[in-house]
Amino acid sequence: MFFQIKRIVVKEGFSDQVVERFSKRGGLLEKQPGFLDKQVLVKKVRRGDEEVLVISRWESEQDWKNWEKSPEHIAGHKAKLGTAKPEYIIETSHDLYEAIV
Repeated sequence: MFFQIKRIVVKEGFSDQVVERFSKRGGLLEKQPGFLDKQVLVKKVRRGDEEVLVISRWESEQDWKNWEKSPEHIAGHKAKLGTAKPEYIIETSHDLYEAIV
């Protein structure tokens, strides 16, 4: 099993907007061979910057790579070229993990 974890840090009060964007169902991602599911987690904080994790789970690393190289995925990113990221986004990163046990 293979996981991609996106970490998005946003200004206080904006995590709901990130959650809304990544919580949509029935898109191209869900139809990809090997895609299992997606979870959107919000770190509990009282005040200050908020953190959202978007975890996508795949049957294999190769399935994830196939999605990353797919024309649909590439077209989605090209459509956003030249568009500034929202001001409320402070930082983004992503990591890849393989389930061992």
